Amino acid sequence: MGRLVYAGAAESYKIDDRVLAHLELAIGAKFRLGDSFAFTIDGDIVPSGKGYRVLWMHPAIQLQFRYDTERSSIAINPAWVGVLVSSASTEGGLRIVPEPDRPNLSAAPRDRPIFG
Repeated sequence: MGRLVYAGAAESYKIDDRVLAHLELAIGAKFRLGDSFAFTIDGDIVPSGKGYRVLWMHPAIQLQFRYDTERSSIAINPAWVGVLVSSASTEGGLRIVPEPDRPNLSAAPRDRPIFG
């Protein structure tokens, strides 16, 4: 379980490393465009374990992605990154959604760009 640290706050959000890697790419894609958006975190991810939080995501707000495993060992599903980017572009903002069917990621060359 990795952690998402928002705005340098002492409070962080525990997120599975695989999910966190995909969120990092989706959020980064939006930030490269200068976009800001709402990110709704709900359920067990919220430190109290109840309810939900809505974080305002903006390129100027400090954000850290802390992994428990080696980040480079996580196979990326570009379709999932695309779904997350699309959800961030909606009125409801970014939400963690289930991963679409995973392609055969083990056959992908390691020197291929992660997303794009």
